[in-house]
Amino acid sequence: MPDFDPRTPSIARVYDYLLGGKDNFAADREAARQLLDAIPDVAAIARDKRSFLGRVVRYLATEGGVRQFLDLGSGLPTQANVHQLAQGVLGFAPGVHVVYVDNDRCKSGCAHVRLTGRLVPSSLRPRPRPYVQTRGRGTKGRSLTVTGRATGSG
Repeated sequence: MPDFDPRTPSIARVYDYLLGGKDNFAADREAARQLLDAIPDVAAIARDKRSFLGRVVRYLATEGGVRQFLDLGSGLPTQANVHQLAQGVLGFAPGVHVVYVDNDRCKSGCAHVRLTGRLVPSSLRPRPRPYVQTRGRGTKGRSLTVTGRATGSG
């Protein structure tokens, strides 16, 4: 794993900053300001992207009866994560499961700590496959919805 350097901006943390999150550093905020100078609507675009995710998850959970979600390129946990969106309309109903997948160990490790409150050292070991963080366990024979992120950061 490359060394963590908070002086080097991360697109995931820049995205978090654009959404009003708190998991970012000065370098990320400076990169976000430069991005906002170049594309003034980028924060609104990030919020619209997150809002769209919310509408899709809520629709699939209520109208589509979907109870299992696979979130590819989930990035850092921020506001309105898939499990929170599903729980918002379904509560803590049995059979509601979310699997978060990202190819970045740092994001996966941060997600695990945020979602479970504890660090699992094995989540920091190099692996030749994507890193997976689950919320619940999948149910065989149930519908599964896959969400993906174009930038891999949000």
